[in-house]
Amino acid sequence: MQEVESGDEYKQVVLGIGAKVGLCLRASKEGAMTEKPTIPKDTSTSSLEHQVDEKFLSIRVNERNFDLELPVVRADKRYFDLHHRGEGNDPWGLVSDVKVQDGGTIVTLRSIIQVHNHFHDEVDVYYMTKRGNEVECIGTVEPGSLINLPLFSVYTPTNELFFSVKGYTVSVVPYIWKDLQNMLTTSKLLQCDPKNKGDKEPFFMKIVGEMEQVYYENTSRHTMSSTCYNIHLRPAVVLKNFLPVDLVCCVQGVPKERGLKAGECMQMPTAEPGKTTIVLRISNYLDKEWSCKHEIQNNAPEFAVWTFDSYDSVQKVSLDLGMHSVFKNGSIVMSLYCPFWMLNKTGLMLSYRKSRRTEKSEAAGSPVKQSDESANILYHPADFKEPVLFSFKAKSFFGKKKASIKIEDGEWSDKFSLDVAGSSGVVDCKSVGMVYQVGVHIQLTYSTLTKQVIFMPYFVLINNGREAVECQETDRISEPWFKVQPGECTPFWPCCTATDKEMRVRVCGTTEMTEPFSYATVHTTLLGLKNKHGGVNVDVQMTEGAVYINFSSYEHGLAPALLVNHTQYSIQLCEKGLPKTITLNPKEQMLFTWEKPTGSRQIIWNAAKKKEFTDDLRKVNMIYLLKWGMNEKGIIERKCIHIYVEAKVDGIGEFSLTGDDITYWVSFLDGMQRVLLFTPEMAVARDAQSAGELEAIDQEITLSIHGLGLSLINNAIRTELLYIGVASSGVIWETRKTNSKRFKPLSVKDCQLIEEAYQRYTSELQMNKQASGQVVIEDSLEVDFVAEEMLRPNKRRLRRTFQTGLWFQMKTSPHQLQLHAKVNRLQIDNQMLDCVFPVILAPVPPPKSVAADTALKPFAELSIVQRVMPYSAVQQFKYFKILIQEFHVKIDIGFINALLEMFEAEETSEVEEIHLSFSLSGGTSGQKVTQEAPRFLTVLMQSLGVTLTDVHDVVFKLAYFERQYTFLTQGQLISEATMHYVGQGLKQMYVLVLGLDVIGNPYGLVIGFTQGVEDLFYEPFQGAIQGPGEFAEGLVLGVRSLFGHTVGGAAGAVSRITGAVAKASAEEED
Repeated sequence: MQEVESGDEYKQVVLGIGAKVGLCLRASKEGAMTEKPTIPKDTSTSSLEHQVDEKFLSIRVNERNFDLELPVVRADKRYFDLHHRGEGNDPWGLVSDVKVQDGGTIVTLRSIIQVHNHFHDEVDVYYMTKRGNEVECIGTVEPGSLINLPLFSVYTPTNELFFSVKGYTVSVVPYIWKDLQNMLTTSKLLQCDPKNKGDKEPFFMKIVGEMEQVYYENTSRHTMSSTCYNIHLRPAVVLKNFLPVDLVCCVQGVPKERGLKAGECMQMPTAEPGKTTIVLRISNYLDKEWSCKHEIQNNAPEFAVWTFDSYDSVQKVSLDLGMHSVFKNGSIVMSLYCPFWMLNKTGLMLSYRKSRRTEKSEAAGSPVKQSDESANILYHPADFKEPVLFSFKAKSFFGKKKASIKIEDGEWSDKFSLDVAGSSGVVDCKSVGMVYQVGVHIQLTYSTLTKQVIFMPYFVLINNGREAVECQETDRISEPWFKVQPGECTPFWPCCTATDKEMRVRVCGTTEMTEPFSYATVHTTLLGLKNKHGGVNVDVQMTEGAVYINFSSYEHGLAPALLVNHTQYSIQLCEKGLPKTITLNPKEQMLFTWEKPTGSRQIIWNAAKKKEFTDDLRKVNMIYLLKWGMNEKGIIERKCIHIYVEAKVDGIGEFSLTGDDITYWVSFLDGMQRVLLFTPEMAVARDAQSAGELEAIDQEITLSIHGLGLSLINNAIRTELLYIGVASSGVIWETRKTNSKRFKPLSVKDCQLIEEAYQRYTSELQMNKQASGQVVIEDSLEVDFVAEEMLRPNKRRLRRTFQTGLWFQMKTSPHQLQLHAKVNRLQIDNQMLDCVFPVILAPVPPPKSVAADTALKPFAELSIVQRVMPYSAVQQFKYFKILIQEFHVKIDIGFINALLEMFEAEETSEVEEIHLSFSLSGGTSGQKVTQEAPRFLTVLMQSLGVTLTDVHDVVFKLAYFERQYTFLTQGQLISEATMHYVGQGLKQMYVLVLGLDVIGNPYGLVIGFTQGVEDLFYEPFQGAIQGPGEFAEGLVLGVRSLFGHTVGGAAGAVSRITGAVAKASAEEED
């Protein structure tokens, strides 16, 4: 081609076979690109404004003297008739394949046939020539690539295609592509014989042809001739190794063995299903060689047991493994797996025993021991870091499976289920006078055929600090210290059997040790050390299967508080219950940590008139405890006041140091460091607190959508699968006090009664009757529709309103962000014909007893109050709550299959109560009535050894998730919430739907109620959630009363703040 000089333009480009060129198309009457506006039938002005400009590329086929215009405005495939017939009298045509990639449009002109090569070898493609007795090579298809057949090789008298690979002859039997015109797919097994028959076996190809409907020329129609064909070349057999060890495969007739590493797959092109036998060897597992010989069956069962035998010991040892065979895309895919991998991370010798006793003659493999008495026992030494394959004999291979474990020569534990993937728990093992708590974690591997069963200590010591540390149980002072190097973790097996488990820690190379701390409760504490290290931070986290005790070096923000004295007087502080006092001199600051971490964690400072202020540095909550006593004159007077100021969130208050002054205390965050400031200056206190509650809102955004509807449609088959509807709440009656601005909704029962009375009232007005606006609905309920008032039981302003389907509001001030969102009514409908459950998801109406006293709640509500600190990168949420109402989920197998069919081409929140219904029946939707379960569901059920049946109205009740007064990254918060709900959901599904046993409690975490962690049950419809405005108003009242002295004394101010903040606590069960 001639090079294009700068400024040159070409109107036409001639492309040879297989050529390509980059074009910069533009709208021009003279060029190769034309624009044709598509005018709607309605040619009004508004319609013309939305007309669509179609863009076409003009093409001329010189050999056939044929012109066509290709639409290139969208990605699609189109068939164009060339108005020519060959010797076979077949009409010739070509396909325009338009794709959009990396911002550019790629237009491919090709024949109606593509050949895709899925082998790891190159494949040559041939066609039968006109003479009918010889074939000619079209081209070579690279592995994983495709080839577009030229027109002359497609439209031949016989329509035959042939294939071969290097070292083999051309297949004798042809593949006739025209057979696809009579059926959507055809498959054929072709054989290519080796050129030297003494060297190797024949090469087999599974040829699978598929017909694809495309648009006919420039229309949106599909016709009988507007089709193209995809021919896929695949091996007849594929073997996958889902074991953690390498395999060696020997195929019948092939002298050379092939290795297959763990997790890899291997094509077996020389294997013919129904005739070929293979030998699989595991060369080095448990110091033995294992082998299995088996025939590749043409119609093999989906699940089978292959037995591997070893003759390296005195008697034969057997290992039963599973073989999953599935017919996929014309190939038989065989996956060798073991149902369980046992991983020993305890650092101790473990033994595993199957729940069902096997015959003595059925010996099982073991890394250490093997005897007739322990035929169903496996031994896992502490130094064997690889997984141990744990399986069952063929009789119980696909049933429910349980096992027991023991440590060293101790006692066997209770049986526990191995089938419950995704769950974890604790198993107690007794050995040598100790009770070892072993954490069991069961995880499903990617293949879904194997479960990893991980055994680890329930207590784990982790050192994230810069120095090595040593630990010791408090009541075991004679025992040696446990050493943990930096960046390492070590098992911890406590000897203490008491509920209050305590230990202490020291830095290696020093003698100073910390005070005892609890490792059986969740907490984060800086432990003081009286040496150059200053302290060690300990963070205890608990899950169902482990307790992680993390040690780290001191960093800024880890101390419980930074005490700052901004007054001219000294302040005496001490820890409650300890005689030692701390003097905080004027204009002095000091980092503070607990002298006794297991104590009450309350700090006391002195005030005038023998008052004592107590602060446990947790959260803002002041409680006055007045103590009375008799003075020297015999007069009873108030002796002292204890004020419990929980200051782990922001707070402010006042007290007096001398009796005549006013001193303010302020609790606030400086980055991650909690600061407790004493100052006599109100401005300093207000600025330190930022007083975001007193700021006026400077920006407000409200988004309201009446309703929303979304449909999910499978465009390929033009079928609507589901409809998601978000609707308004319906009529709601609200009231407000005369001196208030905020309306509050009435209960569901009262709303219904007033609405019925209102409809009767309006009907009477429409019939020109003298209707009285004052209506007595019940003995205790009277309203006046004309004056818009409620008269009884209390006089209130009355209004009739509704809540939109979607509502969102954001308010901002310099130091505060408020977010409030509601989804009022949500419903998902099944749009498939003859479905079992027409409604997939919908809220469950509350019981009448609840509706009588509770206002109508939205389906989902989010309320956030965030403190914005310009100088801090830490996001601080004062209020963050999500409430989702109880709802039901109803699905059938037909709907699941329809969803999988839609998304199969694209390979691959906080709920309180869920009612689950499932049916194996499926809607016909024009298809066969009998619906088969999806393959992944079949595999899962088979591995669990259960049969899935119809399930109706099974209630899932998930515990409430809450985190308070703690620092978490966004990833940690999402991970904890996900694990909390997914873990409970899985366990309850195993118990309620599948009837399996689980380790631990399926209804919540068994870690008790601890500081900062609460897992509660409650009825979601009765759950309280405040809007950001309501929450902020409570704080405003408290702060104003403090600074404005509108309420007498500090007691009034603090009680206001206490009352407002207390509303933000978690709801308890009614």
